[in-house]
Amino acid sequence: MDAVVALLILLVTLLLVLVRPHELPVALPAALGGLLVLALRLVSLHEAWEILRFAQDALVFLIGMMIVSAIVERAGFFEWCATLAARAGRGSVRRLYLFIFLIGTLITATLSLDATAIVLTPIVYAMAVRLKLRPLPFMFACCFIANTASLFMPISNLTNLLIYRALDFSFLRFSLIMFTPAVAAVATNAALFSYLFRFDLIGHYTLSAEPFRPANRAFFRLSVIGLIVILLAIFAASVVHLPIGPIALAGGIVLLALTWARGWTPFSATLRAVSWNLIVLVLGLFLVVQAVENTVLAGIFTDALRSLAPGDSFVQLLSIALGSTLGANLINNIPMTIVASSALRPALDAGTVHPAAGYAALLGTNIGPNLTITGSLATLIWLSIVQGRGLSITARQYLRLGIVATPLILLSAVFGLWLSLRLF
Repeated sequence: MDAVVALLILLVTLLLVLVRPHELPVALPAALGGLLVLALRLVSLHEAWEILRFAQDALVFLIGMMIVSAIVERAGFFEWCATLAARAGRGSVRRLYLFIFLIGTLITATLSLDATAIVLTPIVYAMAVRLKLRPLPFMFACCFIANTASLFMPISNLTNLLIYRALDFSFLRFSLIMFTPAVAAVATNAALFSYLFRFDLIGHYTLSAEPFRPANRAFFRLSVIGLIVILLAIFAASVVHLPIGPIALAGGIVLLALTWARGWTPFSATLRAVSWNLIVLVLGLFLVVQAVENTVLAGIFTDALRSLAPGDSFVQLLSIALGSTLGANLINNIPMTIVASSALRPALDAGTVHPAAGYAALLGTNIGPNLTITGSLATLIWLSIVQGRGLSITARQYLRLGIVATPLILLSAVFGLWLSLRLF
């Protein structure tokens, strides 16, 4: 009976999160679901505390980097990146398009996919309109590259952080192993979109002779220097196996204090830029998924993983990636990552699953959400931004692009992972 109740709570919670009737806050169903499983004693208070301890580093890191992103955005960093792309394109629309992929990849890899989907998207849209280009191909580039390029490092996506934390991966080894599949995925994505949107990318644009000038040069310099120092500190912390969450949060707080003291950054507005809803959403989903795990249903998924991926052959890696892709589009990529990491932990400890399964699962939860609009929260947020600027994109229209692009991008990434595991 407990299994049925837990599964029902999970399904209703996910449905409300994805559909959001009456513009329901995305975190509310997860919070209510989490409280409900605690009230019904499907999850103990001790388990809830262990979940908080497990997730705290990833969530603290996320808060810190959101503060940093809000500050560098206000300083003009993202606008500067878009201007660099426009100048590097030298009037060629196709070349500009490829440079947007490059800029989006760099921002996603170092600041997370949220920065690309939420912050870079409106800036690229404004740039396309200003240059009199059709915005839609550029908007799809921002969305897809946010998911695709989030493979590079543990800090690039919350899903990475969850797997990285759950499976106790090394930061440097994670980045080394994932570099080849990430490059393969981004290159395939860029080449494929250049072909699919080839008729929109013909021609040239006229670039304004006016160079980029930040509104406040001192603020801009301090923000960029602060960003570089924080990223270097995160890398250094990972090398000596220190938690990266406190480093990111401390860096964000120091940068906020410095810019606020000079009157450049409003304190309350910067804190409002942090997606507190996402924090509550993840914790609530953790509790609801834990309730399902505490029943016999947990063993079903673990057994499926053991049968699919005892090794690291190409077919086994592809099977795991396809499975997590399906899950990400059925229940969204964050809950799918939570389920996958929870199932992989005991299987890895028992030695019944190869560690490569964790990397393969991330290919599905990062690239896989490009298939449908509901695959990831970043995509849903991106869609609201695009629609707010008057572009109409239906679920069917998105699926037509996703069903062509996603399998090819995923296949190239799986091959890249298979090759990477043999190289390193």
